[in-house]
Amino acid sequence: MTQDMYQQLIDKLNQFPSGAPKTEQFVELLKSLFTEDEAKLGAELPIFPTPLATICDSLGRKETEVKPLLESMANKGLVYHRKQESTDLYSLFPLVPGIFELQFMKGEVNPKTKRLAELFDKMWHSGWAEDLFASRTQMARIVVMEKEIPSGVEVFPYERVSKFIDEADYLALSVCYCRHEQELLGKSCGRPKDVCLQFGPFARYVVERGFGRKITKEEAHKVLAVSEEAGLVHLSDNTQKHINFICNCCGCCCGILGGITRLHKPHSVATSHFVLEIDADTCSACGACVDRCHFGALTVNEVAEVDPDKCLGCGLCNMVCPTESLKMRRREEILEPKRNFRELMGAIMQEKGKL
Repeated sequence: MTQDMYQQLIDKLNQFPSGAPKTEQFVELLKSLFTEDEAKLGAELPIFPTPLATICDSLGRKETEVKPLLESMANKGLVYHRKQESTDLYSLFPLVPGIFELQFMKGEVNPKTKRLAELFDKMWHSGWAEDLFASRTQMARIVVMEKEIPSGVEVFPYERVSKFIDEADYLALSVCYCRHEQELLGKSCGRPKDVCLQFGPFARYVVERGFGRKITKEEAHKVLAVSEEAGLVHLSDNTQKHINFICNCCGCCCGILGGITRLHKPHSVATSHFVLEIDADTCSACGACVDRCHFGALTVNEVAEVDPDKCLGCGLCNMVCPTESLKMRRREEILEPKRNFRELMGAIMQEKGKL
């Protein structure tokens, strides 16, 4: 009976775009996250934020019975909560983005987080990541470094990270979950960890539940500057409006970028709308750009050369070119991000045959 509860929870998690593997290993992971009562409730929760009263009506249970359990799950990073005026709304988090990230966003080091890191890592390498990147539309996209956008080029609003920060009504900062997970496994690259930005309602949840801290817009801009200096790639929701996060990622630790660097799946993340261009006449073939690239897009022969199929258009290499021979140019073909998160989820689920 207990096993059935967790299998039902897996079925519910598989209603999300990222899905969940039907393996004994994943059941073990779920048992370390959800109590039996939580697993039973989780399997019955909606996947979009829903008023508490509506949830209780559908379950035939009293609010006084259900709310404490939902609150406990929200504190554990299993259930999302927000208030809409005076109404409590709840929904089950997907495995990604959601449950996985929240288990490591506090930066905790203890036996439980170490065990979770081991379980998630084994799961990532045993087929789950393959399914994660199985759709043509991807959950995340590269955002080009804003200062590397050529002057005079028309820029879409969603291409400017500063716009999202300046227009945000609430900002939060947390530990980079991927680098922390890899640190727990003894594999971290050692780059900065306090660089994960959250926006809007999700940021409020992060702060209210202790997964991060509220920050100012000035602090958020500084996080971007620190990240760029450290050679980290800006990664965000593959949407045009109302983003939930800007992660600052590396190819060695990041689960999303790892789809390229470790699983060799070139389309595991959406590229920016820019690609690198090299001035061969001024390039000194110093190789600084090669060391900067996470994706093996650059080589040096007589001059530096870029493979446009491998270049994701992050702009990091431009920062270190001593002869200013590198610049970004607009890609000839671009695929616009989806308008919002619901549209993004719908597209991925349709491509995976879930709709």
